[in-house]
Amino acid sequence: MSETLTIRVPDGEKAHWEKAAAKVKETVAEYVRKAVRQRAQAGEVSPWEKHLASADVAVPAPTNANIRRAFSERRRHKA
Repeated sequence: MSETLTIRVPDGEKAHWEKAAAKVKETVAEYVRKAVRQRAQAGEVSPWEKHLASADVAVPAPTNANIRRAFSERRRHKA
């Protein structure tokens, strides 16, 4: 079962929606429904999700020499 939602918008905004909907050959109702649906779905997706697994690079395991060097540099900077 569908629900009805009534909202008030400024005249200029409604005219803008009508022009935009006409460009894509949709009714204003379809245009607004799609916009609201996209906005709701965007809130559910993490902004980082598109970056996950984007870098597929094999990194070699650190050697003990690299670890010792990193820790010794950290100690030098603290003193």
